[in-house]
Parts: sequence; structure tokens; C-alpha cells
Amino acid sequence: MGKLQNLIDLQPTQSFILLIIIISLISFALMLTVPNAQTPESFPGLPIWLVAIWSPNIATLIIWATKKSLINNIQLAFSFSKLSWWTLLILIPIINAIILISVEVINGTSIKWSNLKFSNLLLLILINLFMGPMGEELGWRSFLYPALKNNYGWLASALIVGVIWAFWHAPLWLLDSPQSKIPFGAFTVNVICLSIIMAILYNHSRNSIIPVILLHLTFNMSLGVVDILDTHKPGDYVIKSLYVYIPLVILLLGLHELTSKNECHLN
Repeated sequence: MGKLQNLIDLQPTQSFILLIIIISLISFALMLTVPNAQTPESFPGLPIWLVAIWSPNIATLIIWATKKSLINNIQLAFSFSKLSWWTLLILIPIINAIILISVEVINGTSIKWSNLKFSNLLLLILINLFMGPMGEELGWRSFLYPALKNNYGWLASALIVGVIWAFWHAPLWLLDSPQSKIPFGAFTVNVICLSIIMAILYNHSRNSIIPVILLHLTFNMSLGVVDILDTHKPGDYVIKSLYVYIPLVILLLGLHELTSKNECHLN
């Protein structure tokens, strides 16, 4: 325990990465070896998947508890910051979905509108909230991103977090998961774009991750809505989304640099 405390005190960022690797690898090994654990839809699978999904938060909580800063950091992370127009960025995935679904409607694609029920949407919100942003963002955006930003600047840190975040998902391509239906390259570019948008949002939220959680949620929800409406195959939707996200990220980078004092260091 003393060695772990020393490592956390001296190298908190490296400790975070190490803890995530350990927790994720153990979880993935259990998914492969425990019967019926390759899906979160089964009882043995659900707790294992939750531990894997929540590994960024678990690692962060261990580090904060070890450094005796747990309560203060949690209060800061979930504080309600003064809203600005940047908060509207949480709507980007919804707007993207509306654009791509509208194109399919114009093209005459058959859409299962009857599946767009309140009960289905509520279930999607709950599943996507706890199987994603609530379990990850305390780690990615409240711990790792600020820690890197101090040394590398905001944009380089957003890119680094995006790459780590994408490859953290990589074991899902070895399972029969929804993500495995998406080309990993397209998924990675989407995640990096999202990481940059999240960094911009975090930069203007006074260290609160609530807006970031909402953006992560709307991103996951857009994939879920497209799935239940059956307008796109998951891979097609993610690839087409890049035509929206890439130019949008370039525009937002310019706006961010014009309206903030943050410096962008690429090395």
C-alpha cells in the first residue's frame, strides 16, 4: 500500500493510466472466461461490464482518496457553473442525428417512427447515462485532461485523452458488442473529435463536468436513437457523422481561440 501511495504522490497521471489498465484487463479477462459475461444484458455480465466502464472513475477516486482530496474534487467536478453559450455544444450530437436522419427521409428510407416512444427514450437515457458518461467523465475530463493540460496545453491534452479514450474501448472489438459493428478507425476519429469538443466545453465550465456528461450522453443517445429508428447501420452512421464533426471541430477551434486566453501547445 505504501508503494502505491508513493507512486500516486509522485506520478498521479501514470498511476491513473496504470490503474485503468489493471481494472480493464481484469474485467476483460472475466468477460472472456465467465459464462454469459460477454454481454451486459446478463447478470454475470452486468457487474463486470460496469466495473470496466467505471474504471476511469474508480481509478480517479482511488487517487483522490489516497491524496485526501476526494470530497473537494468531487464537489468541484459536480458544481453548477454559470451557463454560457458554450453549453449549447451539448446539442451537437442531436443536431448531427437530425441532419443525417433528415437526409434519409429525403432519400425515401423507411424509418421505424413507432419505436420513438417515451418509454424507449427514457430507457435509452438511463442505460447510456450509467453505461457511459457517469462512469467515465470523472476520470477522463475531471482528472486526466486537467493533469495533462498543465504540461501540454489544452488542445494537445484533448488529443491525447481522445486517443487513450478510443484505445480504452479497443477490447470491445474482440467481443460481439455494438461497437464491434463500427470500423475502429472511424470510431477513433469520432472519439477524438468529441474529446476536442468536450475539452472546449470543459474549458468554459469552470471545472464542472456536468456539461461534459450531458454532451457524452447526447452523443451516446444519438447512436441509440438511430439504432431504434433503423435509419443507418452503426458503422455507416459513425462514418457519415465525420462529415459534420470534422468541419465543426475546425470551426470551434477557431472560435475557442478567438474568445479565450487558452494557449494551444502541440508539443
